Amino acid sequence: MASRTKQKEEARARRLAEERARTARVRQQRRLRMVTGVVLGALAVVAVAIAVSSGGGGGGATGLETGTKLAQTQTTVNNLLSGIPQSGTTLGNPNAPVTMYYYGDLQCPTCRAFTLDGGFGQFVSNEVKAGKVKVQYRAFQTATKDPSTFQTQQVAALAAGKQNKFWNFTELFYRQQGEEGTSYVNDKYLTGIAQQIPGLDLATWRSARNDGTLAAQVSNDVSAGNSAGVNGTPTLIFQGPRKTATPSSVVPSYSDLQQALAQVQ
Repeated sequence: MASRTKQKEEARARRLAEERARTARVRQQRRLRMVTGVVLGALAVVAVAIAVSSGGGGGGATGLETGTKLAQTQTTVNNLLSGIPQSGTTLGNPNAPVTMYYYGDLQCPTCRAFTLDGGFGQFVSNEVKAGKVKVQYRAFQTATKDPSTFQTQQVAALAAGKQNKFWNFTELFYRQQGEEGTSYVNDKYLTGIAQQIPGLDLATWRSARNDGTLAAQVSNDVSAGNSAGVNGTPTLIFQGPRKTATPSSVVPSYSDLQQALAQVQ
């Protein structure tokens, strides 16, 4: 009996030892994967830094895209806006029964998220292109810290709007937006955006930037936003035959936009 008991105890001890060994191996493997991941991540950062510094398809001195990446961005913007009428800051059929007022700041990262990850692109491709809705952009300062820079960048976009290219400028800006809180927006950056717009007359655009009525329009937009209770961007206000509606999501999805539209039709 004692011998069998001892055998059981020895077998149990072996199982425990094997279990401890397996646990140790798993922990070692996990540590190895973590170390490998850190090393690979560091190498990736170095590779990106080298590519950017060498101008290999990344941003140039202005931080704007170049090469293949820029061509892809331009194609995306052109495809989005193709066939849709523009007039100043208005995108879509001027006789559309519903207007979506879009209060935005070109340096706002949430506006960028709405453009890239939210429902704006699909909404433009469907409802706006079909003539059901027109979008009217209004400037409202949030992310841009310096009021002078805010006015300068918004006037630059409005100057493109004098040639019915406002939305080309805005979409290209959002897709190449710099880091919030930095001073990346300067004359070289704004001119670089303008140069990316197919068909934009650069000399006319430069002249329009000195048009005092555009600066007044920016101030009027901000005043309208304050009167409407706007306190962040993007703020979207749908106005239709029935009433007004605002999507509740910070970055509205396509479904959120459709629901707001249904409330006002």
